[in-house]
Amino acid sequence: DRLRSRGLGDVYKRQMKYKMILWDFDGTLAYTGKDVWNSLEYAAEKCGGRLPEEFVSEDSNLGKSVKEIFQRIVPVPEEEKYEMFEELVRVHYRTLSEYQDTYLYPGIYELLLDMKEAGIINYIITMKPEEALERILEKKGWTELFDSWISPDSLPGKERTKSEMIAYVMQKSGMEKSRYVYIGDTWSDAAAAKENEIDCIAVTYGDGDTQLLRAQHLKYCVQTVSEVEKILKEGV
Repeated sequence: DRLRSRGLGDVYKRQMKYKMILWDFDGTLAYTGKDVWNSLEYAAEKCGGRLPEEFVSEDSNLGKSVKEIFQRIVPVPEEEKYEMFEELVRVHYRTLSEYQDTYLYPGIYELLLDMKEAGIINYIITMKPEEALERILEKKGWTELFDSWISPDSLPGKERTKSEMIAYVMQKSGMEKSRYVYIGDTWSDAAAAKENEIDCIAVTYGDGDTQLLRAQHLKYCVQTVSEVEKILKEGV
């Protein structure tokens, strides 16, 4: 049983500062870039073109809008094909992709197990659509690692921002602000945590812009999963 006890729960339960860890998904828990590119390239081919290899090789380009990526297709498709491109990307990533190139960053699986055993709540707060997130968790066998998750489209009505999702989860769980920490890899993750007046651990091993993260002057800005583990377990 991969979730069997590691004998760590009682020790960490006594000393850990945080009771609920709010995790960003892409670039924090898991590398997902290659599978996103696979969906974009699939859609580009269906529109009669391809995305340049040098453009696809830079994961930072995933931060561009779908429209900007569409405009980088060679040859550039007619403008009226944009909606088709957008829909093809959506359908492929949410329902066709097998996510063969998506993986948890080294050390994350073990850290999630330790937090679970210590009675800490692992909660995903992500901009990834709920349908895609749940399909990834199921296909990868990661569902049981998390207590719950929320996406922009998880709640009825308008889509939620990351800050709004954090506020919603905090309201529902009802703990003191000092008991939450948000872990993410982008400046917007840090900003969302700040807006909700909770601690943030920024990680630079993911897809985010390291310079923008460091410009936030955060208490915690780390390069490795082991540094995240130290903060969570020792409350440094």
